[in-house]
Amino acid sequence: MKYLNSLNRMATSAENMNNVLQLNPIILFLINESTNTFSTENVKGSSYYFHFKPCEDFKRTEPIIIGQYNGVFGCLDRSMDLKSFKPMSFMENGLSNQLAMYLMEELNQLSSEDTIQSENMVCALGNYLVKLLCEQKLLSGCLKMGITPYQIKNIHKYIEDKMEESISTGDLARIAGLSVHHFIRMFKRTTGETPHQCVIRLKLDQAKELLLKTRDNITQVGMGVGFDNPSHFSQLFKSNCGISPLKFRKAYSQNRMIA
Repeated sequence: MKYLNSLNRMATSAENMNNVLQLNPIILFLINESTNTFSTENVKGSSYYFHFKPCEDFKRTEPIIIGQYNGVFGCLDRSMDLKSFKPMSFMENGLSNQLAMYLMEELNQLSSEDTIQSENMVCALGNYLVKLLCEQKLLSGCLKMGITPYQIKNIHKYIEDKMEESISTGDLARIAGLSVHHFIRMFKRTTGETPHQCVIRLKLDQAKELLLKTRDNITQVGMGVGFDNPSHFSQLFKSNCGISPLKFRKAYSQNRMIA
């Protein structure tokens, strides 16, 4: 299914995007910065916003504002404020990470002759993220009662507190007060991912933070999120994020220097 037509315009500012929100558009954002405020000037450096025209058969009632912020995929609300950023784990995979990484590099080196190629890359990423979002909404609509938000919050807190340790599914089942078999089934039904996938995702999210905010080497970063084997950590990071830890650090460090 085709979700998006061509771009309405190339990169512009968050303020300009606010002017079209009443039209219920689809907005793709790619942000790589350390501040919590948006510039009211046209965006330069490493923050980009793109307004798409949905196809006629794509039905929606609210604006869709999705993209990547500092290496994490998620959504923003209508305020376009970074404080409203909400991570969405189902968008986090090797393909989406590679598309965003290559696109950011392309945009940071953009020249007037490259706009057609860049537009194609933007449309490819936008289409893919909207497809993932629609598939997740369809899945959620088919789900019945599962793990409660309170249980999920406790599970996430436990993982964060034990980040440097090995965490088993049995440990998480005890936090939820369920048998392992029932817990796995209910957790997947509620979140769309297995408990093990959740643990790996949160550990890799923390690894990304360490790679971007510290000077720890790859081995230290891996150990900091519970992986004693550097080779296993690097392979797992690449299989989930589409790029090695070292290349991830270099790519985003270069983007920040350009910004």
